Amino acid sequence: MFGIRVFTPALASDAGAPEAGAELRVGGTRVRFKIDLSRWGVASYERQWKEGIRRIAGGASSSALMSRYSPPGDTPHELWALWRVESSVYVQSQCIVPNELEVAFDPASPYAQVGERVPVTEAGLPLSEWRVSLSDVIAAAFNVGWPPPFAQ
Repeated sequence: MFGIRVFTPALASDAGAPEAGAELRVGGTRVRFKIDLSRWGVASYERQWKEGIRRIAGGASSSALMSRYSPPGDTPHELWALWRVESSVYVQSQCIVPNELEVAFDPASPYAQVGERVPVTEAGLPLSEWRVSLSDVIAAAFNVGWPPPFAQ
């Protein structure tokens, strides 16, 4: 199974910023995270997620799903990077540091920020990487296999 969704209403963080709980499901793994709502609303995240999933389903070799569009400053933006390799899709978390970019970051189109996949186990990286079948991602692109709203 594959999907991403917001599962809580907007709440204030300890610092007073609006945020909501979200969840990424990759195979049997569920990863919960918080989306920052100070610059982008739930509908913007959901719209980008649908586009990012459809890119992979449509044949792109990589894509991205925004997981945190941060306020201006040094706070990194976060995304789930996806790579299509034959009949599998690999997923890793990535941080984008705004002041390290040559051009302004566009959260609606973060795809250029996804570089080549570095297999976590081969490189000994301290990151998690998940693999899911391409057919599960295609099913998510067409809202098949997971009850809405999870099949974003």
